[in-house]
Amino acid sequence: MKKTLLALLVGVSVALPAYASPSTIVWIPSTDIQPQEQVHLNYDTYFNNDGNAGYYGLTFGFENVEVGFDYVSPMDHDPMLFNAKVGLGKIGHKMPLVAGVYNVGTDSSTNQEIKYLLTSYSANDGTRYSVGYGVGRKEALGEDNKMVMASIDKMLNDKWWAAVDYQSGDSSMGALSFGVSYNFAPNTAVIFGYDIYNNSEAYKNTATIQLDINF
Repeated sequence: MKKTLLALLVGVSVALPAYASPSTIVWIPSTDIQPQEQVHLNYDTYFNNDGNAGYYGLTFGFENVEVGFDYVSPMDHDPMLFNAKVGLGKIGHKMPLVAGVYNVGTDSSTNQEIKYLLTSYSANDGTRYSVGYGVGRKEALGEDNKMVMASIDKMLNDKWWAAVDYQSGDSSMGALSFGVSYNFAPNTAVIFGYDIYNNSEAYKNTATIQLDINF
């Protein structure tokens, strides 16, 4: 599964996220890495009663590494955000460990540059539990720039997948998100989700639809 911020990123006066998306759960990164030579196309939209924002992204898989970018619309300036992730091996021969960075922008006001470490454990019933820790730039996220990441996800059958994830803190990245995904084809899936922001006074909750296609 795929896969993802401040209202000043978009040209409307609403608090919608700007998420340069590595392979993700619903909101937080995952320990998945795109396979060698695979190209992953995503379109993510986040919306509420005040407006919407769309993210057109490409992610490229190399040997144990993925790199990608998103074009954010609408945005007044510098609409490109970048991400990268690398596998660091496994903990105890079973738990993958990854390091990455996302929401890397070319403008100081939009460059959150969130660096993170993340690991996961898959139980015998197929449920995957993930936990990690990230740190972003205070200049973009504010004083609450450190965050714990956690998630639970599972393939329910060959078509349906479900997940819940959480990112701590009262910055624009802090949220509880949940979603379900349906595989229309072996290489195509759509996630339908909802994001509940920790700082409800500053950020309105958003619904999200995320299209993922592998080539």
